[in-house]
Amino acid sequence: MLTELDDTLLHQAPLPFASVSTSDHRFYDRYWFEGFAPDGSAGLIVSMGRYANMNVLDGFVTAQQDGRQYNVRFSRALRPAVAETRVGGLSVSLEEPLRVLRLRLEEGDHPLSCDLTWTGSLPARLEDHSFSRVQGRAVSDMYRFAQVGTVSGTLSIDGKTHEASDWFGARDHSWGVRPGVGGFEPMTGSPAGAGAGRLFLWLAFRVGEFGGYFQLHEDHLGRRQSIDGALVWPEEAGQPELRVVDAQHELSFHEGTRAFSHARVTLTTEDERRWEVEAEPVLTAWAYKGTGYGTGYDDEKGLGAYRGEYLEETDAYDVSHPEIVRNLEGDAIPSGHREQPVKLTVNGKAGYGHFPIMVMGPNERYGL
Repeated sequence: MLTELDDTLLHQAPLPFASVSTSDHRFYDRYWFEGFAPDGSAGLIVSMGRYANMNVLDGFVTAQQDGRQYNVRFSRALRPAVAETRVGGLSVSLEEPLRVLRLRLEEGDHPLSCDLTWTGSLPARLEDHSFSRVQGRAVSDMYRFAQVGTVSGTLSIDGKTHEASDWFGARDHSWGVRPGVGGFEPMTGSPAGAGAGRLFLWLAFRVGEFGGYFQLHEDHLGRRQSIDGALVWPEEAGQPELRVVDAQHELSFHEGTRAFSHARVTLTTEDERRWEVEAEPVLTAWAYKGTGYGTGYDDEKGLGAYRGEYLEETDAYDVSHPEIVRNLEGDAIPSGHREQPVKLTVNGKAGYGHFPIMVMGPNERYGL
């Protein structure tokens, strides 16, 4: 099957663009965007993913206001429109590669709509290659780039319209093979490391004339598994990026929860300078089950599962508590993993960021 992409000089495998060079059902290619008002009055995340071996294109828009999170999820058969980044009323348009994208959700039988422009204000940064094996099988083999920018346009949430003017924006674009895609995960022998805990920090931010990205993985004893990141400046500044070589953290959590109330992180860059990050939540952490991640969607199969020619779902959560998520009938429900928008300072300069901090399983240092 040919698409318009096949008339470019961009092929990297002896295949048309409608196919990929692996038979792994988990192969994906995904956009993810966030934007939120500085005063925390509203925010949203938008995503769209292509799963060539599952014949699926899916996407979601999730928005918050007044302690509620509203979710709209879409899924369609990928073929024959394999190059079209549209599913239902949701579309993502690449206006200027690595800088400007347009995010639109048409009004429909759901409480959300938007017409927003996401504009990069700092260069996109390619993260280190992520690769891991369990019992000889590759469970992760992917790349991701992250970028900080601004969001402008209109966002309507449950009948209330917000005019976004240079809201803080973060985004990433990732592709490859990762767990949790396509409705099931193959098993190879016994799971490795069952019961072990992990701590994961991932931050994209901007303060004044610069910003940065970093991620840190530790085990339950605080032993570092990996670190990656850099401080970056606008291209016109002519300042090369400074790679992050160390990160030390002091985290405070809401009592009885794994939701952080304050984070202090000291980053050290390759020139031996230290950068003191102090972060606090804006809005409530996103409850990712509503987006479709993990056991999301009504069938609980998560992202990338085939759901026929077209599917659309919508629901809403009460996220006024820092950790407990409830449906609108008041029943506690699984939240999926959480990701937190933040206000922060870096060496005293104020700004904003996107800062997931995930404590999975036991963690000796923090007594969790």
